[in-house]
Amino acid sequence: MKQLKLPILLSFCVLYSFSCTPKPTLDVPEPFKNGQQVFHRVCSNCHGSDAMGKHTQAPRLIDEEYLAENFSDADIREIVLNGSDKMPPQKKNVTSEEITGIIKYLRYSQKAAGLEAEEDEEEKNEAEPSPKKN
Repeated sequence: MKQLKLPILLSFCVLYSFSCTPKPTLDVPEPFKNGQQVFHRVCSNCHGSDAMGKHTQAPRLIDEEYLAENFSDADIREIVLNGSDKMPPQKKNVTSEEITGIIKYLRYSQKAAGLEAEEDEEEKNEAEPSPKKN
């Protein structure tokens, strides 16, 4: 009987640890699903289930501060690989392709939340059609 106690206890510990991992709530289009899955495997314990952050652990990435104009894809890649003063490096946990998927998922999620980089005045003028001359 004593021999069964340890395996049963370990089984409960493993099941409990899996139940603590946040689950994604955002339904994303197919091109972003792999990035979402990798994000949840590697990042969600600290950054929250949908990158909305956790108060005591890590910032919400669905925020204007992390839009591409303030925080480039290269910045994200660098921090994921090598860490920062607050985040441990993840280079042993993800491939380059998986990081690309995470970045695509984050950018999609930012847009889905209504966050988009603002165009500067010159870009706005270039995007608007010029008035027709008679």
